[in-house]
Amino acid sequence: MSNILQSGTFVENLLAPRRASASPWLTWYSASGERIELSGRVFDNWVAKSANLLGEVFDLEEDSLVVLDLPAHWKSLVVALAALHHGATLVDAEHDDAQQATLWVTAQPNDERIPGSCEILAVNPAALALSFGSDLGPVAEDFNASVRSYGDQFYPSPVAGDATAIATNGGAPLSLATLFGTEAKSQGTILVRAQLPVLDLLPYAIGQWAAGDGIVLVEDGVEVTARLRDGERINFDYSPQD
Repeated sequence: MSNILQSGTFVENLLAPRRASASPWLTWYSASGERIELSGRVFDNWVAKSANLLGEVFDLEEDSLVVLDLPAHWKSLVVALAALHHGATLVDAEHDDAQQATLWVTAQPNDERIPGSCEILAVNPAALALSFGSDLGPVAEDFNASVRSYGDQFYPSPVAGDATAIATNGGAPLSLATLFGTEAKSQGTILVRAQLPVLDLLPYAIGQWAAGDGIVLVEDGVEVTARLRDGERINFDYSPQD
């Protein structure tokens, strides 16, 4: 374990300033017509419950390897920050080390790529789904059915700034200190298309939130009308080239 510690964790220091805020933090538009608005307070509550689940069910800790095999979605961002609360390392399903993961987070818990030694957290992305459904499989933990029963507050242990937060094939690992340390500049509410892989979106989202700004995340197939833009007070669209 690394010895350069961040008191309260980097996630805690991101979330705490807007923990009491009722202003939009993340707004999700799905192709099925869902609009889910999460304030700073509500988003923090979801992250806390998820972090408590990850710690109590999977004993997640610093340097645990977590495959985040989910699309960009409000729930995948919640789970990502919950895992980083513990100092875990996030990778996608194609990473060279995915087969050595402690935990595989997925909407397809029966995926043949998941090794038998890996624990599974199944996430149904539908907003009103109170359970994963009939395809859960025999060994996966049901995020939808379980998460609401966990505590509304998470009390993190210190984590190391030089612990790896995100690892990618062929790229330099991104440490927690680097991921959360970029100086943010306020630019207002930004629209982001959910085609962007979640681990590509995460650093940008953290910077946006650190600046005190919200994100509107829209699924493929959602028509982004002038009415939507005006209603959400969107300043501009984000793309990876920005």
